[in-house]
Amino acid sequence: MRLWQKISLICVIAMLLIVGTCNTILIVVSKDNILKLTQNSAMTEQSNLQASFSGMVTYYSDDNMDDAAKRSMAKYCFARFAGSESVLVSDNDTIYSNVSLSPEKILPLTSINKQEHYMGEMDGRNILITGEKVTLLSKEYSVYTVQDITSVYDSINKMIWEFGLVSFACIVLGITLIVFLTRFATRPLKSLGNTARCIAKGDYDERAEVSTNDEVGELAQDFNVMAEAVQSNINELKENAERQLLFIGSITHEFKTPLTSVIGHSETLLYTKMPEDIMQKSLTHIHEQCKWLERLTQKLLRLITLQEQIDLEEGLVCELLSAVKNSMEETLRQREIILQTACDNSQLLMDFDLMQSLLINLVDNAAKASKPGQSVQITSYRNVIEVIDHGIGIPKEEISRITEPFYMVDRSRNKLKGGSGLGLALAKRIADAHGAQIAFESILGQGTTVKVTFPVYK
Repeated sequence: MRLWQKISLICVIAMLLIVGTCNTILIVVSKDNILKLTQNSAMTEQSNLQASFSGMVTYYSDDNMDDAAKRSMAKYCFARFAGSESVLVSDNDTIYSNVSLSPEKILPLTSINKQEHYMGEMDGRNILITGEKVTLLSKEYSVYTVQDITSVYDSINKMIWEFGLVSFACIVLGITLIVFLTRFATRPLKSLGNTARCIAKGDYDERAEVSTNDEVGELAQDFNVMAEAVQSNINELKENAERQLLFIGSITHEFKTPLTSVIGHSETLLYTKMPEDIMQKSLTHIHEQCKWLERLTQKLLRLITLQEQIDLEEGLVCELLSAVKNSMEETLRQREIILQTACDNSQLLMDFDLMQSLLINLVDNAAKASKPGQSVQITSYRNVIEVIDHGIGIPKEEISRITEPFYMVDRSRNKLKGGSGLGLALAKRIADAHGAQIAFESILGQGTTVKVTFPVYK
């Protein structure tokens, strides 16, 4: 279903609901008002009849009259004011009536001087009965008026049909206008869609025509801005995509190679005769590193290629720094670099293996930037871990790019020391996965400080 059809359908449904609700309310209110007016008129007529009858009986009669005389006097007085719809009843004796039904059976009056009414349908006709009981000459009389209000209901039904016909005509006219105006208002969107299809086919010079100053015109302007941005950045996007694919492939290769080597070396040691204590220590160390690399490989593959969230658990920072020191001990010994650690007893929400990889990358970079005999410090306090070196430093203009994959400040030096430009990119990805911020402060010739700040959870 097209947009103009959806909008038209929504508007038509809304119109039908509004018109239907309003008409229903108007019809119900009008019907109630008409019936109430009819009822009030009948009750007024009955009240006048009862008052006139009571006044005349009181004036011309007295209590000394016998029952027959009283009945004759009541009938005479009532007939002077009664109409074709009037009924007089006393003690189930109908004194005067010109109607074919007995109102006292339909509307029995129970209270003196209390006006009552009944409205209903009998024999296919709508009737309205009003009555009131009075005491005259020590006798109780019930004064009724019985009206056929079928014509009132016929008028109401006619009014409903007229409402329906007028509403139907308005709805047809409204639907026609809604469809026409909606198609007219959404016409620029069709032009915008044609432009989008042209751009999708590779014609990046195509632009949408801005012909209105409303939201559609603003959308066309925004679309043109987007098209210009796509055109100006398409080469950069392609380069980034290729770099990301290369990054993922290099990560997989970088971890599979040392993993295979370590596992092979551990198997050699397991089957080669050597002093028991040295063999056991080497086997334990290599086996732990092998298992760590195996876990880390799987986690990094999920983190980088599948973009999965990691599970964070509370861990002691001191244990983390100790694991990093043990892993880097042999590498730093060969480079004649001293690793110093200092930590408080704080705990952080983290993935232990991934954070170990992050810190090893930072320490490895710090060691590459340092000279033999210099030291690298890892310090932790509260929710911050810092890696500090006193090496060659990083130019200020390069700091913003050092976490990009394969970016190296000094390519010749990094290649000589086995760098690939992936360490800090990995560190940045791991920090982001922890919700942590990684910041670099460096002065050329004096060293670099890398600060990893974890979020504070309440």
